[in-house]
Amino acid sequence: MLPMIAEAERTGDARRVVESILDRGERLMGFGHRVYRAEDPRARVLRNTCEQLSAPRFEVAAELERAALSVLRERRPDRQIETNVEFWAAVVLDFAEVPTTMMPAMFTCARTAGWCAHVLEQKRTGRLVRPSAQYVGPAPRAPQDVEGWGSINPMVAAAG
Repeated sequence: MLPMIAEAERTGDARRVVESILDRGERLMGFGHRVYRAEDPRARVLRNTCEQLSAPRFEVAAELERAALSVLRERRPDRQIETNVEFWAAVVLDFAEVPTTMMPAMFTCARTAGWCAHVLEQKRTGRLVRPSAQYVGPAPRAPQDVEGWGSINPMVAAAG
C-alpha cells in the first residue's frame, strides 16, 4: 500500500494512481476481503486512529481511499469492494516508523491471536472454523528430527 500512497502523494492525483493500477490489470491492494462484504470494521478503527494521531500520510491515504472506492464502484457496480484492514494498517505502521520490509511480519504477528482463537474454538467445538483452509505443510515431527536441532543451544537440544 505504501508505494501506492507515495505515488498519490508525489503526483497529487489519487484517482489517476488507482486507474493506472487497474488499467494494468493489477490488484488494488488494501481493498476487498473474502469475508467482509461491507467495510472491514478493523479498517474503520485504524482510519480513526490515524486521524486522531495526525499520522503524516493520513490526508493522502484518505484521498486515495476515496478515489479507490469511487473508481471501484464505477468499474464494478455489481461488486461491493470496500477498504480492508491492510490499507490502514500500513499507514499506522508507517506512522510508527516500522520498516516496509518488516510490515508483512507485523501483519502476521497481529493475526496470531486470531489464529490461536480459531484453534481453541476448533478444539472446543470439534469442527473447523474455515473448512477451506487446510494445512498442507510437512507432517508433525519431533523437535530432534528437525535438521539443525543439535546445533542450537545444547541445553535445549538435550531436553528434546
